[in-house]
Amino acid sequence: MGYCNGVAHVIELANECLKIAEEQNLRAYSIGWFIHNPNVVSRFMAAGMQHIENPEDGPPGVALIRAHGIGDPLRLRFVQAGFHLIDGTCGTVAYSQRMIRNSDRSLHVVLAGLHGHSEVEALTHVWDGNREVIPVSVVESPKDVDNLSSFGDDGILFMTQTTFPLLQYREVKSRMEKRFSSRLVMGNRLCPTTSRRLEAINVLCTKVDAVIVIGGRMSANTTALVHVVETHGLPVWHIESAGEIPQEIYGFERVGITAGTSTPPEDIEEVYRVLKEGI
Repeated sequence: MGYCNGVAHVIELANECLKIAEEQNLRAYSIGWFIHNPNVVSRFMAAGMQHIENPEDGPPGVALIRAHGIGDPLRLRFVQAGFHLIDGTCGTVAYSQRMIRNSDRSLHVVLAGLHGHSEVEALTHVWDGNREVIPVSVVESPKDVDNLSSFGDDGILFMTQTTFPLLQYREVKSRMEKRFSSRLVMGNRLCPTTSRRLEAINVLCTKVDAVIVIGGRMSANTTALVHVVETHGLPVWHIESAGEIPQEIYGFERVGITAGTSTPPEDIEEVYRVLKEGI
């Protein structure tokens, strides 16, 4: 439980963003939610960080690029508008962007991802050497794979959103392999931290009667934990803070706790403390 390295890094940079903005008497911004946890984001907003999506949303200042990254065209727009950018892109996401950017142009890129997710937006707006956006087809389900073009006899580079739910990924990957066979070139992988957490929740589910998952409702990896618990047939509650602990949980003898990679350790400890005091 607790922060992954990418989240810990972007939070460190968020503090640096506020510091630089104060020193230079500029506004501090976050381009999108820099992580998908409302409790953390609200604390930084209270400290003076403003949320923007485009450079037109405020006068130039110091802007933090979210952990999920942003597309190349949007990055250039912020630079041209006079913003000082602090890059909080997670290393695994940046690696995925480089893989798409440096891929053989004879390959068609297909991305397993959640439509509209901020990381998917970053991975579908990557420039090639001529500053042209590399076409990427997004698939969220096996049905989406069936609806893809056959791409002639060309090869397909198969990428994935690093926090794509594991069960969905396996289904989509299986259908891609079945449909495109030897034409398929495997690209990146799921975030290793997310994968280890999913393995851990599978073990936890064999030892408890119910589970509480702590984390932002916008967080894909947190929601994936909820879905895994559901596949085990256990009661599960997705909460963002101790104030949302359901009374029903006290009717179970053994309760498991897990949390997403953007959930603050103090929020986890608070949930644990309240549960212990309520027993």
